[in-house]
Amino acid sequence: MAEPPPSSAAISAAFPAPPPFYKSFTPENLARLSELQQGNPSLTTEDLPPDLRNLLPPSPPPPGHQYRAFDVTHANPVPPPADAIPKDPPDPHRLLQTTRQLLVAFLSLTHSLATDPDTWAPKWDEMKALFSEAHAIVNEYRPHQARETLIHMMEEQVEKCKLETKACKEACEKVEKVLEEVENADTMVQPQLGVQKGEQSKAEQHQDSNTVTEKRVWDVIEEEIGSFG
Repeated sequence: MAEPPPSSAAISAAFPAPPPFYKSFTPENLARLSELQQGNPSLTTEDLPPDLRNLLPPSPPPPGHQYRAFDVTHANPVPPPADAIPKDPPDPHRLLQTTRQLLVAFLSLTHSLATDPDTWAPKWDEMKALFSEAHAIVNEYRPHQARETLIHMMEEQVEKCKLETKACKEACEKVEKVLEEVENADTMVQPQLGVQKGEQSKAEQHQDSNTVTEKRVWDVIEEEIGSFG
């Protein structure tokens, strides 16, 4: 059976306990979900039994949806339009200036707490606004970071392809060299066998020619590649 929904007190607690639906992630339930998805890959939570609905991830909340985390209410931000995303990274001096303002605001907050604790709220609100501004500036770096990461990955792939192409060319040159030496070895064997032409039959001469050629081939391969022993 599906777990009962947690109480509002448990959700709004400063340090809430783990959600109870983690108990649904058992090997038996996962195997059942896999069997159901094989028959119907487009399953939704409404199509599943109550004890398996927690195994599928929920749909993302709509923009502006409010949720609680650590006893603080947050709102899901509305994504900016595509034309509002800056193409260039933000000015680094802007982030540095905001960081310095945060340090000044923190010192002002500590001074207020030491001298007049009742005046801490405006200083705290100022720090929250500065933190939000700094967070927004950092998020402006995300598109630039994604582009630079993609460029770096493409450069690594190009460099890898160049190294593989170079290795293939070197292997082809080595093979051509081996074949050329084998051909030269075959031409060197023929005069040696001609001396014994009157002493051996054609079959023996052919066998000797193959033996000497094969020995020369293995000698050349061993010189280029190394011993197989």
